[in-house]
Amino acid sequence: MPYDLLLKGGDVIDPGWPWHQQADVAITKGKIAAVQPEIAATEAVRVLDVSGKIVCPGLIDIHAHVFINAHDMGPKTDERCSMSGVTTIVDAGSSGSATFPGLRQYVADQCQVRLRCFVHLSALGLIHLQVGELMNLDYADPEGCARTIRDNRDLAIGVKLRFSNNVVPDAAGTEPLRLARMAADMAEVPLMVHITDALLPIPQVLTFMKPGDVVTHCLHRYQYGIMGPEKKEILREVWDAQEAGVIFDCAHGRMHFTFPFVRQTLDQGFMPDTIATDLSLPSATKGPVFDLPTTMSKFLNLGVGLEDVIRRVTTNPARAIGEAGRLGTLKPGAVADVAVFSLERGEFDFVDTDQNHMIGQQKLITQMTIKDGRVWYRAPR
Repeated sequence: MPYDLLLKGGDVIDPGWPWHQQADVAITKGKIAAVQPEIAATEAVRVLDVSGKIVCPGLIDIHAHVFINAHDMGPKTDERCSMSGVTTIVDAGSSGSATFPGLRQYVADQCQVRLRCFVHLSALGLIHLQVGELMNLDYADPEGCARTIRDNRDLAIGVKLRFSNNVVPDAAGTEPLRLARMAADMAEVPLMVHITDALLPIPQVLTFMKPGDVVTHCLHRYQYGIMGPEKKEILREVWDAQEAGVIFDCAHGRMHFTFPFVRQTLDQGFMPDTIATDLSLPSATKGPVFDLPTTMSKFLNLGVGLEDVIRRVTTNPARAIGEAGRLGTLKPGAVADVAVFSLERGEFDFVDTDQNHMIGQQKLITQMTIKDGRVWYRAPR
């Protein structure tokens, strides 16, 4: 038999191919072998009926945290990812040059999920959030950050900077941005900048960013956001940067996603390029994030189309992490990472980071996760 596994009858959605129709998906030796309207069940060793379900590439969460305080999700990362259709998770700077070996030993080497990491400009990373990791700029380590990335190319893909009040000194000016840019250029990788409650207006931040860099927490409602202090319209510099290839990531988290502000940006036609969680153990267990499908469902209930939502958790993040064509797609030859969802109808209560509630009529529920061609998770019947 030519196929190891056959998923039959699902609504296959792959925005990057593009493909959107009922089809069968065949897998062999950990790779997508075929996607066709009809593949005979006799052609596969194992056949799974996914009729009535959404079948899409395995999700890529481009902003999460697995090692805050040198533990956080840690060994629970696999459980959180597999149950939510996430086959690739990107740690957004939990570790710096001094703490990266711990992340490798206690998370990367212990987990099955595909892990990629932005390395923090601060050598400390995020090991004690009560004190900003760059309040003392002596902890900035551009050389060590770049060296860590060069020595860990299998995991490390970029540089992270939190450029926010109470994280860097008020008097620091643009120096943290300059140092982060230096580190990214030395390692020849993208730079991710956290802009919640930024110290400077976003147009000034954007002067340090290049195509392929990531502006994360782009939907926060605080001062110096993508609408500027008056919160009336998206800044021209933001539109220009997005058009030039700077990636805007929503990264929900516990502070960065309020329904009124998100509606305001969507009404102006602005969409983040990637949808991510900023997941950590507290926001996974107590909310308001919970998981990536919940964040996706919030966008669906705010009026964003299903295909546009899926694009921002598959196609776009795969391109952002340099894995386009290999991950985030069901095109034959790609890695066989697959997420299967039901789109439930009813009344569902969603909560934002200001404790505003939204009653939605649809919610994505994970039914199955396949990683590298192997069934990694199946929802209880």
